[in-house]
Amino acid sequence: MAALGGLAVGGLVATAAQRWLGAGNAAPDSPPSEFLNDASTLNPTRVRGVVFASSSPESTADALRPLLRRVAGGDDPALAVSGVRHSMGGQSLHADGWVVDAQPLKGVVVDTENSVMRVGAGTTWREVIPVLNELGLAPHVMQSNHDFTIGGSLSVNCHGLHANTAPISGTVRRLRLLTANGDIVTCGPTENSDLFRHVLGGYGLFGVVLEADLGVVPNALHERRFTTTRTEDYCDVFTEHVCAPGTDAEMAYGRLSVDPGNLLEEAVITTLSPVPGTRGTVLPLGAPSVPKLSRAIFRNSVDNEFGKKLRWWLERDVVPLTTGHISRNDLFNEPARLFANAKSSKTDILHEYFIPRVRLAEFTRAARGIIKRTGADLLNATVRDVRRDERSALAYAQQDVFGLVMLFDQDRSSTGERDMRRMTESLIEAAIAVGGSFYLPYRLHATLDQLVKAYPMWESFVETKFRHDPHGVFRNGLLDTYAQD
Repeated sequence: MAALGGLAVGGLVATAAQRWLGAGNAAPDSPPSEFLNDASTLNPTRVRGVVFASSSPESTADALRPLLRRVAGGDDPALAVSGVRHSMGGQSLHADGWVVDAQPLKGVVVDTENSVMRVGAGTTWREVIPVLNELGLAPHVMQSNHDFTIGGSLSVNCHGLHANTAPISGTVRRLRLLTANGDIVTCGPTENSDLFRHVLGGYGLFGVVLEADLGVVPNALHERRFTTTRTEDYCDVFTEHVCAPGTDAEMAYGRLSVDPGNLLEEAVITTLSPVPGTRGTVLPLGAPSVPKLSRAIFRNSVDNEFGKKLRWWLERDVVPLTTGHISRNDLFNEPARLFANAKSSKTDILHEYFIPRVRLAEFTRAARGIIKRTGADLLNATVRDVRRDERSALAYAQQDVFGLVMLFDQDRSSTGERDMRRMTESLIEAAIAVGGSFYLPYRLHATLDQLVKAYPMWESFVETKFRHDPHGVFRNGLLDTYAQD
């Protein structure tokens, strides 16, 4: 009996372990549907149809011009422009309208002498990185994952883990754009500069980005260094390690504690500095992988206080002892779905708030109270260094800021959506109170008043949109929510 009892207990432990490790299985691909959706999985949208770009700017323009004329003439509904639809609030969708899928616009050509690449707007960073890596080069600015399209990155004016750097808009040398009247227009900092400024971070409302010339930088092997600090001291410690004269960090980011016992009160700052002699060399590029144990640890922290305590202990005390050098390209050569939710009843929702550097601690104190009061399940909080954006018209970084990226677990229900909206409005209000703003690719839960406070140029942006596109050929959920024709 004792032996049988032991076997029974052992079986239960094994079953529990299998269930725990099962959370490490990657999220499945979404099944086909008559509706289009985006990364939130909360925007099933019936559309008139999908039209696909072609393989070149010229053939794409030829294919789309008849539809553009019909839309302008009122014979067809408006168009939304999409890549892989990693937005979360319908920014790449238009209800009952057409969706232009830009993904066939592929291609990467690198001018090594001038450190610039010409890339099709439908190309993903996953496709760009190996090409650059073979030349000892790397992207200058991109998101921290590789499965976004170039056109999508430009349309949201992305940023990443790069230190002392403005958003991607600052790296763009030239764009080719298919406008509402069917023309292919070249624009840049000095050529058609007004259009250029509005396309960058313009969410596809000014036309279809066809290709772009972007600056690239030498790849290098980087040494990672870790510093633990109180969030109250984050700005001073970050400045000392990243911004002070003589520092050599090229990339940097912070993780804030998700442990409910010290929620957002503690931070680990990771800096990455080039290893001498490796800049511009051709380094091995590892294949993207989904580490099952890492994913299991992350997913088992959902709605689990002990799981969050375990994760924070590992991030703060164990990871710094076990992490080696990494190349710039390897750092970004990972998919966004690496730790994504795989449960049909739940979804992961991103927020990002751009906070003046010296007021980060003030905002996190307010955010901590809001999150605890609303009972939200915060899964991750990352801090990024974003310098003032002097190029895009709808700039979120209107001064040097820290971008605080937060990932929440949300029930896929009307109650879950209601609670998320209430919390988001409170967090946006807290960001505005310290002179900050919020990122627009995510759920459209801000009030119009909050949007205008965070983006005082919004009304001018909309006026310029309809000056370039008087018939409203290009529309999406962002415009539908916050602008009147």
